Amino acid sequence: MSSSIYIAIPVMLVLGVVQTAVLPHFSPFNLVPQLPLLVALTWGMLRTIDEGIVWAFIGGLMMDFFSITPLGVTALGYMVAVTAVLWAQEALPTSRLVLPLLLATLATAISLIFNLILLRLFGMISTFQVAATLWPLVLINAVIMLPVYWLIYGIDRMTHPRRIQL
Repeated sequence: MSSSIYIAIPVMLVLGVVQTAVLPHFSPFNLVPQLPLLVALTWGMLRTIDEGIVWAFIGGLMMDFFSITPLGVTALGYMVAVTAVLWAQEALPTSRLVLPLLLATLATAISLIFNLILLRLFGMISTFQVAATLWPLVLINAVIMLPVYWLIYGIDRMTHPRRIQL
């Protein structure tokens, strides 16, 4: 693994603060995109699955620090979602437009369902009726994924240019 963990901690801390303190004031329909999940997924798509999982863990942990859920629930949900989706990515054709949308949709759905199950087991929610209201969040994450993906893709290409072989 590279030294990207030193980048992940401050980036995910800032994203956690932005997601919990800033975006709820500007979000339509009280739905806030899961920026740490999208950034971790993008990082895993551009780098390796190992780095994506580390970024997902750190992002989920930061989200757990700023929420009332038990510590580690969001981190575990993000890790499961990023791992499952990045494994599935290996079987799919490469696309810089359709693939990020598809993977963001799947990762968000997996993460939310996993979190709901864990929260139900911990007694934090009483029924699964809230699951019906989460599908708009899946769509918002899919729409937000393209700007996130292209921003991180551009930063990655500027900081780590690919070698050209003749």
